Amino acid sequence: MEATLTSEPLKRKGRWKDITLATTTVAVILLLIVVIQVATQAPPAQTAQGTDIGNRVSSTTDWQGLAWGETWKLVQSSNGTLYVGYRSQERGGQGYKAFVDFSKDNGITWAHLGNGPILPGIQIQRVPSLAIGSDDVLQVAWYGEPGGSNGPVDRQIWYSRWMRTAWSTAKIIPLHIDGYLQAADPTHWQEHPDILVDLANPTRLYVVWEGTDQADLAIGNCRSTNCDTPMFTVSTDAGNTWSSVPGGLNGTYYKLARPNAQSHSRPCIVQDSNGVLHVAWYGSDPGQGGNSRIHYVTSADGGATWSSETAPLPISYGRDQRFPSMAADSRGRVYIVWKEENVILSQNQTLYSFLYGGVWSAPVVVHPDQENQLNPAVQVDDQGNIYVGWNTGGPFDWSGDPPSLFDGSQIRLAKFDGTEWSSRQVTNFATNRFVSFPAGSMKPSTVQMVWIEGNSPKPYTIKYTSFTF
Repeated sequence: MEATLTSEPLKRKGRWKDITLATTTVAVILLLIVVIQVATQAPPAQTAQGTDIGNRVSSTTDWQGLAWGETWKLVQSSNGTLYVGYRSQERGGQGYKAFVDFSKDNGITWAHLGNGPILPGIQIQRVPSLAIGSDDVLQVAWYGEPGGSNGPVDRQIWYSRWMRTAWSTAKIIPLHIDGYLQAADPTHWQEHPDILVDLANPTRLYVVWEGTDQADLAIGNCRSTNCDTPMFTVSTDAGNTWSSVPGGLNGTYYKLARPNAQSHSRPCIVQDSNGVLHVAWYGSDPGQGGNSRIHYVTSADGGATWSSETAPLPISYGRDQRFPSMAADSRGRVYIVWKEENVILSQNQTLYSFLYGGVWSAPVVVHPDQENQLNPAVQVDDQGNIYVGWNTGGPFDWSGDPPSLFDGSQIRLAKFDGTEWSSRQVTNFATNRFVSFPAGSMKPSTVQMVWIEGNSPKPYTIKYTSFTF
């Protein structure tokens, strides 16, 4: 009996030790989870110190006023005039408008081209993309909602060009496409155009974008999958008419990928020195658990025919390839960058590959670090140096102004001289995001870039700078 009486407290004590150990273990695990979440989700610490760089182009109430990196926001004419496209709210007007500002003194002072937005009125305008050809005619594409803030949601691709003293009559290209279930009318929803002028013929223009029509709707539930398709249209008469093939029926378009009830987003287009067109975008990949892959097509005949869609860049670093940006040099090479997520840390890094002789190089991480790298962009200079820019920190996306928690993001730039990569942080003041290079190649070892600066909440500042790197 005594043995029994003395053994009971020992058993209870052992059980309490086990419970205490288990509780402590659970607490430690939970703490580690919290620490990991904070480490992987929180942006970098505030870095609003040091010297502010660049010249002010304009202000905007939209923190994504220069989004996204796959389209060009900066171009330069042969006489040195600079143009920057962005979105902001017109003073006293309704909703966001697409503006183009210009500078004739190397980016020191700026003014609105046409003294206001491209298309005044109630239309909501977003994501202007710029291009300029050998004839120095400035071309712009954007997506607009003609009904304004209170009208039906009917996003279409719009186009205009600068006619030396005024903008040409803005119009939808292609003609209006009905069929998007989520819109209030219900009609079509088209977004994120990228415009390109042919290198050999400035009256030949190309536009790609993401959109949906009845064929997309017929094969899947677009309410849940947000299905859309990369689309293409071409003009052979300086933007007066647009068609799916050169010289085809006005208002038509071509689908660069077959609809598959998946999302295909943010297409970008470049032309190499041999005249071949290259289009890349990111699309949902059911084989990757719903994560995205970079998709790609080419045309060697000015958009008359296209190659089959491929996903040429292996997922060798992480997962979820998104936001491709492309550039081409005078030697027949095409360069592409994108962001990819580390599987363990949920941290995005900027990856790079180039195409030469029909083969893509093995992807490499441009600048491995502990930052969350977002919105990459790529361009070359006249000597073949490659420049890649991105912004650190978060967020990946945000509805409205991001909270101050995400302030502190900075622009980082990397250069490849054919032998090795070098890298530097080029901003160190307030919060900086969405870098964009000129649409054409830059002068040797000279970087020209625009970006958006400012801590939350709005307003923000559109900035421009040029420097040697």
